[in-house]
Amino acid sequence: MQKHNQQLTKQNKSIGLIKDKFPNRQIKIFSANQSMKRIREFNTNNELKPLIDLVGKWRFYIGIKEELSQEELFMNVTFIRENFNEFNLYDIKEAIDLSIKGDLNVDVEHYQNFSPLYISKILQAYKKHKGSVIVTINQKISEEENKNKKISIEDRVALTRASIKSLYDEKDNPNFYDYGNVTYEFIKKNNLYPISKKLVEQAMKYGKKVASTKSKEIAIKEAFSENHTKFKDLNKKKEVEIRREARNYVVIKWLNSIEDINKFIETITPSMI
Repeated sequence: MQKHNQQLTKQNKSIGLIKDKFPNRQIKIFSANQSMKRIREFNTNNELKPLIDLVGKWRFYIGIKEELSQEELFMNVTFIRENFNEFNLYDIKEAIDLSIKGDLNVDVEHYQNFSPLYISKILQAYKKHKGSVIVTINQKISEEENKNKKISIEDRVALTRASIKSLYDEKDNPNFYDYGNVTYEFIKKNNLYPISKKLVEQAMKYGKKVASTKSKEIAIKEAFSENHTKFKDLNKKKEVEIRREARNYVVIKWLNSIEDINKFIETITPSMI
């Protein structure tokens, strides 16, 4: 319990560095992710009751007046517990609120049918939104903590360990990002993963796929912008994005190859940094 309280104190201090730089809703998502129980950790009826209440009210919030049967309620709660159990209660509430406001960039028409399909569309969209929030805030915290700070070798080792552990926890996040390709360079320097010809081909294929999607989004924004970016500049940005995403791919492959992340990070020494 003491260790848990120390972690929360450290987290609160970190959030204090950036709380004025992000909307309050995003800060709450980040804080809840750090401190609240995941749905998969619910073991008692008392822990499940707020989730059941939220799901029960959800249909009324979206304008379906027919009462939810116990069978439907059980089916929908079970669906969330089986497929979105990495969320906490605040996530479910926020997903509902954002979907009602139309802020999740997803078709929220339910057609008077409050089903697992409808719930899945909302929670999948929220999952992407939350992932982006967590990654962006973590990056900003890292920037603020390291600003104008001369780091000792011991602190650098600790920071490297914490950074790799954080990336490991986010390796399945669709918005995964190795900020500055720092971990990629760490892998290369210490020959931690074989960079074979086949891996390079796979990484570049992945990089081109992701970069192509992003470049289309940029092109659409440019079409409605008064300050048009030159085609040559867009291509240059795309090439940079391909290399960056290819390196992200290698980092993810390496992270997935680690059997015990806690054991690995303990092996990191000053000479590896």
